[in-house]
Amino acid sequence: MARNQIGYFAIHKQQAMDALRDMCKRPLGNVLTVLVIALSLTLPSVLYLVAKNLVGISDQWQNPTQITLYLNKGVSETQAKELQGQIESLDSVASVKYVSPMQGLTAMRQQAGFDEAISLLNNNPLPGVLVVQPNQGWQSPEKIDILAAQLRTQGGVQEVRVDRDWIARLGAIKTVAVTLAELITIVMLTGVFLIVGNTLRLQVTSQKDEIQVMKLVGATDRFIIRPYLYTGVWYGLFGGIFALIFTYIITLLLNHSVTQLALLYHSTFHLSTLRLDESLILLMISAFLGLLAARLSVGKHLREIEPV
Repeated sequence: MARNQIGYFAIHKQQAMDALRDMCKRPLGNVLTVLVIALSLTLPSVLYLVAKNLVGISDQWQNPTQITLYLNKGVSETQAKELQGQIESLDSVASVKYVSPMQGLTAMRQQAGFDEAISLLNNNPLPGVLVVQPNQGWQSPEKIDILAAQLRTQGGVQEVRVDRDWIARLGAIKTVAVTLAELITIVMLTGVFLIVGNTLRLQVTSQKDEIQVMKLVGATDRFIIRPYLYTGVWYGLFGGIFALIFTYIITLLLNHSVTQLALLYHSTFHLSTLRLDESLILLMISAFLGLLAARLSVGKHLREIEPV
C-alpha cells in the first residue's frame, strides 16, 4: 500500500513538473497569458484594498459624533464660558470645548490660501463656537438628535450642527466601493476562468493526434487530462504571484499620494496592503480557477476526441 501511494504521488509530481517544463518550451505565449491573468486579478485586488481602507477609515472615525454650537455675535467670552459650564453639567455630555472668534480666525489663517483673504477683512466675522462631545451612551443618531434639540434651547445659541453628515457620506462611499469591488471581482474572475479554459482548449486541439495515439495504447481520460490540470494550476498560480507584485507596486505608488493628502488633515493615515493570509487566499483562488477551468474545458474536448 505504501509503495502504491509513493508511486501515485511520484506520478503526480512528475506530471506537474512535465507540465511546467512544457510551459517553458513556449515562453512568449505563456508569459503573455500569465500577464493577462495577473492583470485580471490585479484590478479586483486593488479595489479590495480600496474598500478595505475605506472600511477602516469609516470604522475608525464612526464615533464619537460631535455637536457644534455657533453662538450669537453679541455673546461675550464670559457668557460663552458660563454656557460651556452649563452644558458640561448635563449627564449626556462628556466634554465641551470653547473656540473663541480669535482662535477660529487664527486657525483659518493657518489654512493654505486663507491668510491673504483674511488680511483684507476689517473685523473678525467668526462667531464663538462650542464643540460638544456627547457621552458614549448618547452616540446613537436618535439620542444625538434629542441632545441637539435640547442644546438649541440654550440662550445665545444661533445654530446647532451635528457633525455626522460627512460620516454618512463616507459610509455611502464605502458601500459603493465594496459593491463595486464585489461586482468587478466576479467579472474579472470569470475572465480568468475563460482565459485559462480557452488557452487549454487550443492546446488540446493542437495536440489532438498525440491524444488519439495515447488512447489507442490504452491511456484513460483521467491520465491524459492530468497534465492539463496541472498546467491550469500553474497558469493560475503564476498569475496570482504576478498580481500580488502588481498590487504591491500600485499600493506603494498610491501610498505616497495618500500620505500627502492625510497630512493636510493632520493625519498619519497610510494605505494598508494585503496581509499574508489575504495573499494566500488570492493564490488559492487563482490556482483553483485555473484547475476548474482546465477540468471543465479540457474534459469536454477529451471526450470528443476518439482514436481513428
